[in-house]
Amino acid sequence: MSANSGLSITPNKKQALSLKNQLLLLSLPAKKRIRILKTLGRHERALARKRIRSQTTVDGHKFAGRADGRKAKMLKRMGKTLEPYVKGANRLELKHKAALTGRIAALQQEGGTETMSASRMARIHGKSDLDSPATRSQAKALISLGYKSKKVKGKGYRRATILEITASMNRGKAGFILKLLRDKPNKTRWPIPVKARPFLGDSTENVQRQLVKIIEQIN
Repeated sequence: MSANSGLSITPNKKQALSLKNQLLLLSLPAKKRIRILKTLGRHERALARKRIRSQTTVDGHKFAGRADGRKAKMLKRMGKTLEPYVKGANRLELKHKAALTGRIAALQQEGGTETMSASRMARIHGKSDLDSPATRSQAKALISLGYKSKKVKGKGYRRATILEITASMNRGKAGFILKLLRDKPNKTRWPIPVKARPFLGDSTENVQRQLVKIIEQIN
């Protein structure tokens, strides 16, 4: 698997074909070999898209969940831009048209660490409305750090509630107080671990079986 998250298949005895079928494929005209490999590529692309729809890996396991716990489907766009390319009439490459999409797909395929920045977050999610009410997550963070509010009766302070914070504080103020309580400088860049969700790939046996089927249909 390359950094562009492409599936590469070279039909030979080790990877995809018996010696008999390897010789048969090599004996065919280049145009026919390209047609066979492109057909195989479309088949592998269909399998990858099916895995994305069912949210399962090549081995049939469920995708690793999102870090934030959300249940929304993942990698929905990854299958749309996969295209089969044939190199030298004897090598199939199933990869993404855009290099950036390929790099993102490779990270999801193999897992790793993605570097996020404040500016990139703003491009993805839009700029935060600092005047809108504080979020529940901000309120929970403030409470966990010991934020208190004045007692309605009597002197002193008591533990604040989520409702009080979201009703009386905006996002900008909540963020500022969180920064003070955490006593940490604002980060401009931070790492995000990404779990592997391999959706692209196939076993040698499956590739061989499919190639033989395609050769018999086309030849």
